[in-house]
Amino acid sequence: MRNRTQPQKRRTRRKAGQGAVLHRGDGRWIGRLNLPAGGVKWFSGRNQDEVEAKLAEALATLGSGLPLPDNKLTVGGWLTEWLSNLQGLKPSTVGYYRQYLTAYVLRSDLAQKPLARLEKTDLLHLYRSMAAPKTTGGLGLSTTTAHHLAAILHLALDAAVEDGKVARNAATLVPRKQRPKVNRSEMTVLADDDFDRFFDAIRGNRLEALFVVAIREGLRQGEILALRWQDIDLERGTITVVRSLRGADTGGPKSKTSRRSVVLFDETIDALRAHRTRQLEERLLAGNLWQDGDLVFPNEFGAFQSPQRLRDRLKAILDRAGLPQIRFHDLRHSAATNWLKGDMHPKVASERLGHASVAITLDLYSHVTATMQREAVEAITRKRSAKRDLLGAPR
Repeated sequence: MRNRTQPQKRRTRRKAGQGAVLHRGDGRWIGRLNLPAGGVKWFSGRNQDEVEAKLAEALATLGSGLPLPDNKLTVGGWLTEWLSNLQGLKPSTVGYYRQYLTAYVLRSDLAQKPLARLEKTDLLHLYRSMAAPKTTGGLGLSTTTAHHLAAILHLALDAAVEDGKVARNAATLVPRKQRPKVNRSEMTVLADDDFDRFFDAIRGNRLEALFVVAIREGLRQGEILALRWQDIDLERGTITVVRSLRGADTGGPKSKTSRRSVVLFDETIDALRAHRTRQLEERLLAGNLWQDGDLVFPNEFGAFQSPQRLRDRLKAILDRAGLPQIRFHDLRHSAATNWLKGDMHPKVASERLGHASVAITLDLYSHVTATMQREAVEAITRKRSAKRDLLGAPR
């Protein structure tokens, strides 16, 4: 019986510095490449062609001036290294990155994958998991959280390219239309009658002034919880935002433009005056247990208010009033919507919100500005029509 096994491909002689391809006694093919900086890189494959291709790819990478990827470095290992070496960022920003990556990536199977083998399909799988509800095994993230997480991953993978850990950023291979996007419809605001009903619902509440600051002045939750009385001038009617609460610590606000002075509405000033009187009474009751941090909205003992407890209180207030369940951050959106509907100039609203540009404000509240545009056109049309009628001119 003839042996039908195909003859092995003969190896061609390779030039110096081009590596070597060897056929082992166990039938496997391996490649060897001496590295310019010293040391040896080994490759293995099922056949000669596979090893030749790997060797050619490695030579091309070295020829372009890039180091060869480290197949032992995992996605999780790189993210941990990247977080530890971040410089030029506020501690709160680094903490924010760490919180997102720890919760949704570092504990996942993706963290165990070699960074050099990370593909577009891996990220697409993660993005789909972000959007899928928890009941089906997904992460159940809001579109905003998913968008932020994808952006953080993109930054980390960019840094891996710059550091020579990989030759390309897998996140750039994902088409833009398949990347997580913020769904603006998630924004729910209290407007018109609901806006007024909310004020009725919080009247007399221990944290009435806090909710007034949120829905009237548009401060972020972290900015409100970090407020100190030294930041408030009730005589001039202003609040100066200079810090924000992140976890258990305070730091600077979200961005340079978030550091701002906000002129207060009269009802906010009244609410803060009443709140200060009530707080002095609480301080007397707490006695030696009171922690004097000059906080405007502390808990019953002067320490930082728990964000979760605050959210629970908001939920209870909305339930009792029969109002839509909204996030605390939606109070900020409600404030901005109310301003714009009241003819506040978008540039002024942008400054009050601490946005980096008025373009962000116009994009975020396009549902309001579209109505404003229509109303403005109708108002100009009415004025022009009235003028023509007065002058008896033809229309």
